Amino acid sequence: MKVKCFHLGAYGTNCFLAYDDNNLAYFFDCGGRNLDKLYSYIEEHNLDLKYIVLTHGHGDHIEGLNDLVDKYPEAKVYVGEEEKDFLYNSELSLSYNIFGDSFKFKGEVQTVKEGDMIGDFKVIDTPGHTIGSKCFYDEKSKILISGDTLFRRSYGRPDLPTGNSEMLCDSLKKLSKLPGETVVYSGHTEETTIGEEENTIENAIKEMGLLLKIKEMV
Repeated sequence: MKVKCFHLGAYGTNCFLAYDDNNLAYFFDCGGRNLDKLYSYIEEHNLDLKYIVLTHGHGDHIEGLNDLVDKYPEAKVYVGEEEKDFLYNSELSLSYNIFGDSFKFKGEVQTVKEGDMIGDFKVIDTPGHTIGSKCFYDEKSKILISGDTLFRRSYGRPDLPTGNSEMLCDSLKKLSKLPGETVVYSGHTEETTIGEEENTIENAIKEMGLLLKIKEMV
């Protein structure tokens, strides 16, 4: 599986085009409307975009979704079943906060849950940053699309609407069980591996565990 990163939108969100030897392609997240380079790459490499996959529903990961679906109407859109409402509710997606405008998806969406397969990618339920955040793992290629759950040397914020620190801890523990050589492609940092982020995950669990204890005492 080959992976190409496109930095989209005002936040420069990492959005990933993955494709196999048969030119079957997946696009993970669509954080901006500056899609010309993506379109050109797909055309130049003769790719067949079949899957548009969302790690979660924040505005900086969905802003260009309507444009992308207009361009590739045959591609199916996938999102976590708990996250579907984000695509139609700007308060949940934080679209006003992120790019100063409302967002409502105009197309149809397929919902996914833990263990579902989208082509070669297995759905991993990783709530915490949002209630329906998902990661996507290609076991054969040892590739993880982690969205805003796990970053290089950091992890996603649990303090936004529907976020939850305890859930995020559990999600990070789950990801830590993947093979250490798994390459992690996140929404906002450089690529890394699960093995390289062992300390990140351990420290995150300690930090959030301490915060939870403090909250219980107050």
